[in-house]
Amino acid sequence: MEFNNEFYELEKSLSRAGADYKNISVPNDLEKKLEKVVKRAKRIHRFCIPAAAAAAMLTLVILPNTGAGVAYAMGNIPVVGRIFQAVTFRNYQYEDGRFIANVQIPQITLSDIGMETASSKASSELNETIKQVNFDIERMTEELVAEFEASAALGESYNDLEIHHETVTDNGRYFAIRLFIYQGAGSGTQSYQIYTIDKLSGRQIQLKDLFLEGSDFNTRLSENIREQMREAMAEDAGKAYWVDREENPGMNWKGLKEEQNFYFDADNNLVIAFDEYEVAPGYMGAQEFTVEKDVYEDLLK
Repeated sequence: MEFNNEFYELEKSLSRAGADYKNISVPNDLEKKLEKVVKRAKRIHRFCIPAAAAAAMLTLVILPNTGAGVAYAMGNIPVVGRIFQAVTFRNYQYEDGRFIANVQIPQITLSDIGMETASSKASSELNETIKQVNFDIERMTEELVAEFEASAALGESYNDLEIHHETVTDNGRYFAIRLFIYQGAGSGTQSYQIYTIDKLSGRQIQLKDLFLEGSDFNTRLSENIREQMREAMAEDAGKAYWVDREENPGMNWKGLKEEQNFYFDADNNLVIAFDEYEVAPGYMGAQEFTVEKDVYEDLLK
């Protein structure tokens, strides 16, 4: 891929500016953090940037000088051509003493800041995927709001509804948004809805899509999570999970579902999310378990 002349000139300017940083000390912990960011960022494809995007690179130069290590790290972060965001486009709030609702309805947006590199087919599929995910989110949240309003109209008992969202993965390959849902009517229930999008294929993916066909990833991941449950219960008598229940083996957790909620954390470890009552009694609430990447790396596609 050929870079335009403006980019070459910018690279030269940054290189010359880097010399001015070399005599400035940098805190060890900050330099280590930035080096970690650089290692992750290098996994992202490097994009060609036009003149309009060069202004974003210049922002790096005018930030306060914090040392040679910082300058080096900033100069080695690739430019990402697209920005994924999860934004709240509608809020719903209600309160009358017995009925309380606080709902954020998010929408995924996609902005281009550099030259397009994905194929037209993948790009088109990505746009369609985002539209579908946004439609699903809006439909689901509006159904929950409608149920809440119907309950409030009857004026009986109590009811709470809370929905909020968080971007839990945004790396060179995947973007994931997690919705946390709480419904309270006498006793409350917590659940998750996580949407994970493969930026390269443009598709929304399930857990099985990460692994080689025929690999027994479910058994390996499930057993790792069972071991974490056992360790947690051994350390804290107040914790309980549906595992090793000899008096009632039918209640034991059977393993991951095909549509299991998941995302990747900042270190590319796999995080598996469970709704309330899925793997533990109700008082434990919704649960998440982190499976270290070395447990499953050899099974990935």
